[in-house]
Amino acid sequence: MSEVLKRRNLRTLAVLIAIPVGVALFALFAFRPLYTLWCKATGTGLRPNVAVLGAGDGREIEVLFRSQVFDNLPLRFAPDEARQVVRIGEDAHAIYRLENTSDRTLRIRPIHQVSPINAARHFGMKVCFCFNDQDIEPRGTREFPVVYAFAPALDRRVETVTLCYSLFDVAPGTAPSKDMERIEREVREYGEIVSPRRPDARP
Repeated sequence: MSEVLKRRNLRTLAVLIAIPVGVALFALFAFRPLYTLWCKATGTGLRPNVAVLGAGDGREIEVLFRSQVFDNLPLRFAPDEARQVVRIGEDAHAIYRLENTSDRTLRIRPIHQVSPINAARHFGMKVCFCFNDQDIEPRGTREFPVVYAFAPALDRRVETVTLCYSLFDVAPGTAPSKDMERIEREVREYGEIVSPRRPDARP
């Protein structure tokens, strides 16, 4: 088989794979129940997770906090602490701080990601600001508390978990399903877990 024919066959195969994947992604984000299932499977937050918690067994786990700003939003956004060591089954508290460095009101959508995925299934939050669109006034600042815990069913081989919040611009008048298609695509292209953003970093 010639190289030209091989390349043509590969392109055809890529198109055949891309079409059903694209249709599946559209259905996933156009319909809220499907998106909810995706959140539970991947640890990306539509709303605070509700893991089945129980009495702790004395284990401790390290939690790394990350933040990321997408869409060139003029924001400073970072957690108060880069890491915590917490006990399984007990509530833990964290705070993220945000500053709008521009002279205009911004509408943002925060989402969260938990890694590794098998830890996300045993991760719960009583207080969370994920997926609640926020209007941030010019030069405004916000403080977002997070209260979270891990269920005892968490795999004992997991010793470190990363919790990342990402902020996205929300365009007025855009359908929520279209926003989520774009957000999911950006997260996938960037990578699920992203680097910390220092409070003094330029947006």
